[in-house]
Amino acid sequence: MLILATLLVAQLVSFAVVWAVPSPAAPQMSLLDAVQVMGGRAAAPLGLRRWSQANAPAGVDNDWMSAVAAAQLQVPRARVRTVWRRTPDPAVVQVQVIKQGQLLQTGPEQRATVEQALLLPGLRWPAFELAVQQPDGRWSVVGANHSELLQWRRQVLLALLAGAVLLAPPAAWLALRLTRPLRRLADASADLSLQASAPLPMEGPHEVQVLAAAMNAARERLRGQAHDVTRMLAAVAHDLRTPLTGLRLRADSAPPAQAARMVADIERMNAMIEQVLDYARGELEPPVLQPLDIVALLDDCVQSARGRGVVIIATLPAELSWHADALLLRRALDNLIDNAARYAGAVELRVARVGQRLHLEVLDRGPGIAAADRQRLLQPFQRSETSRSRDTGGAGLGLAVAANAAHRHGGELQLLDREDGGLVARLIVAP
Repeated sequence: MLILATLLVAQLVSFAVVWAVPSPAAPQMSLLDAVQVMGGRAAAPLGLRRWSQANAPAGVDNDWMSAVAAAQLQVPRARVRTVWRRTPDPAVVQVQVIKQGQLLQTGPEQRATVEQALLLPGLRWPAFELAVQQPDGRWSVVGANHSELLQWRRQVLLALLAGAVLLAPPAAWLALRLTRPLRRLADASADLSLQASAPLPMEGPHEVQVLAAAMNAARERLRGQAHDVTRMLAAVAHDLRTPLTGLRLRADSAPPAQAARMVADIERMNAMIEQVLDYARGELEPPVLQPLDIVALLDDCVQSARGRGVVIIATLPAELSWHADALLLRRALDNLIDNAARYAGAVELRVARVGQRLHLEVLDRGPGIAAADRQRLLQPFQRSETSRSRDTGGAGLGLAVAANAAHRHGGELQLLDREDGGLVARLIVAP
């Protein structure tokens, strides 16, 4: 509304300036005025001027008007020319003279009547040029003074330019006042998530503040609902451990063949429950960022993986310190290593500092993940139906846990194709 009001005021100011500029008379002339100015009987009125030029005006001479002017100026007819600049056919003007003069005579009397009508003071025609050749051969010309029209147009343009200059600063100020808060709001909303973070900025025009408040309120509601669902999952997963413990005890008394199958199923269910609990902890518990030795953390992950029977090769630097949550990174790396080992067998672990970010990469030579499925598999409880079949087990939370850990550290989890086949799971951690 403020912008519209400012634009309206600026337009009104411009129109007021233009309205105040006097407009010259329309470029029309009467033959009587031209003859009087040419004969020196009167000064040039508004809209007429007199000048001298070497050649006669170009165009078709109007015989009737030239004859009348020659008679009034008492000069030979051959030395007078009357030319319309913008009327290609003088006969058309002659017809208009007859019509407007209401001349009804015909025959020989018509010309005399037309000549009288042409000298009427109120009879005005489109601008023409009346030229009389002087004894020295030059032509004295009386015609419309277009300079006044050009001057008026120039004044109009200057007035419009002045309006634009007056409008530019407030328009720029209003645009910045509106776009800057919107840009900050857009930048902040790009990083909007359900994790604990600063609310969107409440600044700028009232409409922008209302939008930011609505987005903050919506995020709080969604965060509450997500936490309720996560708490429910954590509670269910935790409560399942008790009956599983009882089943494990009963499996010990079962026949050896059945006991082995029962224990395998129980261990698989325990692993799925542990994944659910890891995901719930990552969602509910805020990250605790503190200085830690990344190399020691990665070496511990490698030794633990080897203890689980994973074939893993690690390329680690001598020393690398970083601010991070050790528990979150450990969960993420364990899930990525187990996934790679489950679907590819051998695993390779790399770490590198790239600019201001830390890249933790888990590489394998497995079937990989189709590009169309990568974003979907980063969501909880999502599994691939092709390269990673359900027969391998799991709850579809491994990648979601790793992605959540990356987001908690201001980074992201990227699933990339490895050269010569395989998958690269790159965990990016911001400082």
